[in-house]
Amino acid sequence: MKTFIKVGVTLGDPNGIGPEIILKTFSDAHHVNDSIIVIYSPVEIIDYYLNILELNMSYNIINSSSHAKIGQVNLIPIEHSNFLVSMGTSNKVSGEIAYKSLSAASKDIIQNKIDCIVTAPIDKNTIQNEHFYFNGHTEYFTNLSNENNSLMLMVKDKLKVGIVTNHISVNEVSKSLTTSQILKKVELMHQALVTDFNIQNPKIALLGLNPHSGDMGLIGREEIEIINPTIKKAIKNNFNIYGPFPADGFFASGNYQFFDGILGMYHDQGLIPFKILSQNEGVNFTAGLSFVRTSPDHGTAYDIVGKNKANNNSFINAVKTAKEIYLNRKMLN
Repeated sequence: MKTFIKVGVTLGDPNGIGPEIILKTFSDAHHVNDSIIVIYSPVEIIDYYLNILELNMSYNIINSSSHAKIGQVNLIPIEHSNFLVSMGTSNKVSGEIAYKSLSAASKDIIQNKIDCIVTAPIDKNTIQNEHFYFNGHTEYFTNLSNENNSLMLMVKDKLKVGIVTNHISVNEVSKSLTTSQILKKVELMHQALVTDFNIQNPKIALLGLNPHSGDMGLIGREEIEIINPTIKKAIKNNFNIYGPFPADGFFASGNYQFFDGILGMYHDQGLIPFKILSQNEGVNFTAGLSFVRTSPDHGTAYDIVGKNKANNNSFINAVKTAKEIYLNRKMLN
């Protein structure tokens, strides 16, 4: 019997490219026929962008995700106060709508009314309020699911890159690294590779923090005092882990191809090579949560909004990856 996965989709910032990549994707029946798509958005914003982009996409207006129809796009209206789209503009009102969409979809995923959630890009500044006081989606969903930890895992086919520290400033990275924290991220990566991607006995590479992985302490001692002890402890705990590898040579040499997962120490160390290698088609997956959440690996791209230039391949892959992970988890249960 075929499983029709119910995919909840948040609007993201309505002045960004979120609406465009959503509508470009689901105006193609190929991405709708085998699913139940539920978009959380004001009706007027959807109609506005369908007109601007000259796209043809029919949708059902519903008041609950339980009423969503198979093989169709379903829309749960989000209330707003006479919002007018101002394409490419960062403002507080658009942030409020982004939050309302996110909040409505979040309630449904927590209550198991949808099977997975795919989030369009938000403006991290304008979305801030008394309920959203986080540095990004990753931290928001980690808090929502009552987890102490999660793993930002970037995914594109066989390339899977996670990071130990998420959205923090560079000068805080070294101070925040501990053996227990890195080991927890190793555990989360191993669990995700096995459970979510069906990779048995995954081989994990750990990157060093400093240039040349510290050159035996000449350029920093984090590798000697924190990272190497973590690797030894992880091996004792039966994790198949190697490193620490100097990040530049590791990616430039192609060595990354021999590992199922790669764990970097900080945001740009992992995401810059990932985005180059994935050619803007990667997926951001929040591993370690009780539910499945993915997103495209880019931001609001205010500079190209309304110009019909936004590439929706990353969003398409985010939807596909969410459904694949949901099925993998379901098979294990």
